[in-house]
Amino acid sequence: MTEMESQLDQLSTDEGLRVARARYQAGRLAEVIAMASKVVERPAADGLPENHQGPWWELLGLALHDFGQPLDAADAIEKASLVSPISDETRIVLASCYAELMRIDLARDLYLQLAIRRALPAELMLQIAAGLEAIDSPQLAMQVCEWVTEKDDSHAQAFYDMGFYSARAGQPLYLTEALTQRAVQLDPGNLHYRIGLVSLLIQLNRDDEAIFALGTFTEDDVERVTCASCLSRISALLERRGFFGLADECDDKATRIREEQSPAPAIPARGDLR
Repeated sequence: MTEMESQLDQLSTDEGLRVARARYQAGRLAEVIAMASKVVERPAADGLPENHQGPWWELLGLALHDFGQPLDAADAIEKASLVSPISDETRIVLASCYAELMRIDLARDLYLQLAIRRALPAELMLQIAAGLEAIDSPQLAMQVCEWVTEKDDSHAQAFYDMGFYSARAGQPLYLTEALTQRAVQLDPGNLHYRIGLVSLLIQLNRDDEAIFALGTFTEDDVERVTCASCLSRISALLERRGFFGLADECDDKATRIREEQSPAPAIPARGDLR
């Protein structure tokens, strides 16, 4: 018996679960998976999980999902749901697992079941919208964002995301612009929103408005931007306006982002080295 197993045996179920959840929050996924697996390894005589195992199965599913094992994660969460209620956050994770496993209809149905009540916090609703967009349902993602803004018309992120999804859904760009402008108005200090608006205006060949929206843009701001395409567009705009130094900074950062996002070259097998 390992030291961790010995410690777990000494803990009550509730205390052990508290410890496991704390380790999950700390990102100690391998430990959580080992702890939860030990608790759930003995099902009831009918093969179903014991009632007290439900929260452990749920935690195991979350850890497995974060560990990059969507099939096992979905199985664990489904077992948890058989014997105890699972949280809305976990149900969103389950839908994400379905999406990763290409069970698109299941993922879409679960996302919509959660969103259509319009009762979840805005943060979770926006997670659902992102999940819907990831399974190529940007129109539904827009609808979820709209539900958020109907409850809170000052939620800048919901307007910005809705603008992004509108472009993905093939809606007229004036709608994307209006939604992005609204996000910037609600949160003018948000660099992410401002860069999105500037990039859009450049694509619409409205350089004067783009420069005005860019405002005071410094080298520190360049380092905070994470969109390589946006940086390339802004670099070209700055070059047209004679800001060559800052344009070079944008190009350099865009190149670094693309290099970081490029997959590492495959290492050939020994038999391929001829």
